[in-house]
Amino acid sequence: MPNIDIRPVKNAQELEDMFYQRWLVLRSPLGMERGSERDDRENGACHIIAKGDRKIIGSGRLRELSPEFGSISYIAVLPEFQNQGIGTKMMERLIAQAKEKNFKTVRLMSRINAVKFYKNLGFVEKDNPFEYLTIPHIFMQLEF
Repeated sequence: MPNIDIRPVKNAQELEDMFYQRWLVLRSPLGMERGSERDDRENGACHIIAKGDRKIIGSGRLRELSPEFGSISYIAVLPEFQNQGIGTKMMERLIAQAKEKNFKTVRLMSRINAVKFYKNLGFVEKDNPFEYLTIPHIFMQLEF
């Protein structure tokens, strides 16, 4: 595994590069257009990246839903770098940021095939599975 730097996005160019990486991993395989990887909650969110060999290979987002409740979303690692611990390190960084913000709970919307990954980090399933973007998902939650 190359030397990976996991850190917040530093500038506007990195943010654009992060959006492109997010699209490559999460939306392009579904045949969705560029721009579909963004939503109206990007401003004010904490965006982190995993950078290796001068390119963004992973990304994720934490945002506040209420003063004690946060949301983690858009966890994305390029396929050739998956299953190497990068996603775990990004999640640990986002969880640490949630604790620094004094959130008592964070939630996320997991694809069903990623439930085990999030359970290994302490998340528990909430509610029933549902379909989002033609893929089965479930809400998961972690309390501190």
